[in-house]
Amino acid sequence: MLCRRVVGLGLLGMGLLGLSGCGSLAGFDGQTLSVMVVTQRRLDWLRRDSLRQQLWQPLLDEYSSVRPNVRVNLTTVDENQLEEELRLRTSRGLGPDLLLVRAPMANTLLKAGLIAPVPDTAAMTRATDAIDGRYIERVRQGSRLAGLPLHEAVTLACYNRQQMPTPPRTTEELMAMAAAGNTIGLSVDPYGIWWTAGTRGADRPVTSIITGTVPSASRTREQEREGALITDWLVWLRQIAQQSKVDIANGPEELFDGLVASRLDWIPCFSLTLPPLRKAMGPRLGVSALPRGPGGPPSPFSILQVWSFGLDSSPRQRQNAAALAQLSDDPLLQRRFVLDTQEVLPVNRSVPTPVASSGVLAALAEAEQQFQSGSPLLTRAFTAEHLQAVSHRIEYVLQQVMVGVFTPQQGVVLLQRIGQRTP
Repeated sequence: MLCRRVVGLGLLGMGLLGLSGCGSLAGFDGQTLSVMVVTQRRLDWLRRDSLRQQLWQPLLDEYSSVRPNVRVNLTTVDENQLEEELRLRTSRGLGPDLLLVRAPMANTLLKAGLIAPVPDTAAMTRATDAIDGRYIERVRQGSRLAGLPLHEAVTLACYNRQQMPTPPRTTEELMAMAAAGNTIGLSVDPYGIWWTAGTRGADRPVTSIITGTVPSASRTREQEREGALITDWLVWLRQIAQQSKVDIANGPEELFDGLVASRLDWIPCFSLTLPPLRKAMGPRLGVSALPRGPGGPPSPFSILQVWSFGLDSSPRQRQNAAALAQLSDDPLLQRRFVLDTQEVLPVNRSVPTPVASSGVLAALAEAEQQFQSGSPLLTRAFTAEHLQAVSHRIEYVLQQVMVGVFTPQQGVVLLQRIGQRTP
């Protein structure tokens, strides 16, 4: 198998590196399992966090006990280089046995023939039956699954307790805090601003835009109603962009740095950023669910991480890969991982989020309920190419509305045109 230099990752990477390193294979006469961890485009900067090894140790210890002759060999690749990397490795017969990847990217890879579907075995069927069906549907392509769900991450609110002892529960409270002198950070990307659509009642029409399901026929009464909801959302975004204490950042990393440096008092934050935020801020860090608005609950962004299977595995390697993926969904390990990390949600249907043990876990559970109560269209399977392309177009329109280049009414027309494209 190919070996690459491993940088500090977070999540699975550091833990697997503790089990086996590329430089420690000399004299090893057992089996090797090649695992590729795929870093996400907008969260690549999180790789600077290297404090996560102990969080994966229960899984690694358990796997070592049931497969003592298997050495896990880790490689990493950026998501934007993944397809090229897989084509190169597969052409040489050196593709990974297992990949940890976002659900939309898994769907892309399966459609492109760059990964194998989840094995159709009795053991794997038992594993998928144990997973909440809402997660399974996000990787289903006909009779095939692009990956086995592992965990879900969602958008939350993070704030500085020294400047904001109590978090806002409504967008009205959030804006009142800004008027009183607190600095609020937002960013025009899925993690940083799409949650606001739900607070204005526009989550379902915006979901139709994201998924490309806006009817292209002549305007109906329903379309006019949805257009009015989107207009109200865009008007509100334009208004908050004009507030002196609202800072529109370039992305989640800028929001992260602003909160750590006390330039910002409140930000929407992705749950995967919580460990480095805890390290940097200590007791100053507060975490809550995102605030509601007059139109309803927020519409947080969600990422489902899944295990996908490579093309070049021998039957024994495929069995070893399946064993690791199935083991990670064990109820006891899922519960322990959620409790230890306090940044992701379990996918096993028999593992409720232990909300009583932590305010952070209660916020995570509330955010997941907010996501599920939005539009069911967002729980269907769609590809990474579609999500990336449509998000860039939506972000452009939102930016132009917020700075006054487009009126909210012009923004609605442009957004609905985006939603009329086939995903």
